[in-house]
Amino acid sequence: MLNDDLPVTQKELRGWYLYNLACEVYYVAAITVFIPIILENLASDAGFELDHVTPCNKSQINYKCDVKFGPIFVDTASYSLFIISISVFLQAIVYIAFGSLADHGNNQKKFLLTFSYIGALSTTAFITILSPELYWFAGLLTIISNVSFGTAFVFYLAYIPTFTRVHPRVIDAKNAGKSSDEINKVEEEIANEISSKSLIIGCFAGVLILTLCAGVVRLMHEAPYSYRVSTAICGVWWLLNLTFPLLWLKNRKSPPLPSGENFVFYSWKRVAKTIASTRQLWQTMKFLMAWFLLSDGFNTIVSVAILFGQKQLGLSLMELLITAIIIPICIFCGAYVILKIQQYFDLRTKTMILITASLHALIPIYGLIGFVAPFGLKNTWEVWMFAVYFGFLLGAIQSYCRVLFGSIMPRGHENELFSLYEITDKVCFLYKNAGHSQSFTHSSQICCYFINSYPVLMLSGNYDHST
Repeated sequence: MLNDDLPVTQKELRGWYLYNLACEVYYVAAITVFIPIILENLASDAGFELDHVTPCNKSQINYKCDVKFGPIFVDTASYSLFIISISVFLQAIVYIAFGSLADHGNNQKKFLLTFSYIGALSTTAFITILSPELYWFAGLLTIISNVSFGTAFVFYLAYIPTFTRVHPRVIDAKNAGKSSDEINKVEEEIANEISSKSLIIGCFAGVLILTLCAGVVRLMHEAPYSYRVSTAICGVWWLLNLTFPLLWLKNRKSPPLPSGENFVFYSWKRVAKTIASTRQLWQTMKFLMAWFLLSDGFNTIVSVAILFGQKQLGLSLMELLITAIIIPICIFCGAYVILKIQQYFDLRTKTMILITASLHALIPIYGLIGFVAPFGLKNTWEVWMFAVYFGFLLGAIQSYCRVLFGSIMPRGHENELFSLYEITDKVCFLYKNAGHSQSFTHSSQICCYFINSYPVLMLSGNYDHST
């Protein structure tokens, strides 16, 4: 019997949960809040006026400056966008290069921890940036840390279907001779429980560290270096808490790499073969199409909220930081409450996705009201209301989507297919940023979510577990 078939223990589950406790602070605080500010500040301090000779004058309101980006100059306000877009593009390449390999041998835990340590160390290294001339080094650290975080998270998500399959309650149901429908129901319950619990634990850590870092920024009087210190705190937290998955996660050995296959090219060949087998994996591929539309929808909502909060409502960095704290708190609460509602009414995972997607669609409808009413994303208080409502739903729908996706993929392809799942989300980011413009209007962005969420109702068919 392969190690992959051994029942999961509570100790191993704790190690898996605590991995999210370690890494989630990078997403909640570092790459979402602090790093974009760091990149913009450093680029502006090292930048020039539009003549590319005079140093940038940041004292001017709505100043326009350029900074050297390789052989060209780019707007300092767009520097972080370029860097993060490069990191997202590289993420997609690394996902494909390593995803299928993690489905063989004992590579999954090895890859998970290797990329995690690289990500944690590169995040901690932000504290070494002492002068604006090192803006290029901050960009490099951003690329390394974000690629490492995203890649490690693919391997983390791929544990969900594995742990579900070998959970003691699922094994007991099979040994008791229960029907396939009854077993599928138990598997859904287990998958939703462990996915939601990991999300709750990660959000708790994110809120804790984000609050601590907000205090650091406040104590340092919002000095530019305070954001680099805060980012380094995220890296140290990530690094120290990797001890638990290192010690408690098992090396679940899967079948070895097929004889004669090349370690470098195997993953690319297998992904190409999977895509070519769309007809045989139609439910899985159909879900990926739905996930592309849905994730693009709520990513659009986030970009609209940040843009309007900062540009139209004039929120300060501290107010935006408070908003960034509110959202994971509400994700924490929403994931718990909505899971309890699902359990109370005995609803299936697909049903919960449709319910939460429909509730998400009320956000752009509310924004459209702003064209004819004195409210509708026009006032500061609406930003706080948005943060609470959006956060309450966001964690739940993300958790349900990854659970449903994990339940319809063929065994032995978990890491490969979760790499495609994460790539689908990243394609949304690149697509949106490729067309990024200040002229991208309130109406066009606010309509995107409604347009993108509706096809999910059509694409999400009656899934089964017989893939």
